[in-house]
Amino acid sequence: MIWNPQGYGSPDLPGNRAQAYYPGDRYVDVVGNDLYDIRGKAEWAANDRLYKAHRNKPYSIPEWGLWNLDDPGFVKRMAGWVKTHRRTELLAFFESKAGSIFDLATKPASRAAYRRYITPLG
Repeated sequence: MIWNPQGYGSPDLPGNRAQAYYPGDRYVDVVGNDLYDIRGKAEWAANDRLYKAHRNKPYSIPEWGLWNLDDPGFVKRMAGWVKTHRRTELLAFFESKAGSIFDLATKPASRAAYRRYITPLG
């Protein structure tokens, strides 16, 4: 079972952060976080906090993507993050549906970065 909260609360208040809802190690096989580049901003710090909070669990990013922008730097950073966080066992790009705001076909620089940095991860 992947426990997949958002790494930060919405609204982002201490009582609404992921840890407030953790059901416990015995109920969770893998911890996950959704991470999007929205208007050039991604919540990397929240992702790092969630990763560090569960040192004895495998980690995943079941949803990630570029929210209606072409940002190859985000794609490269995601690949680098996965390489340096060895417990990461799943990385899934969100909604590759043609014409969606996440569609890499409409983001040529990010698509090239995906092929260069993400595809070799396996």
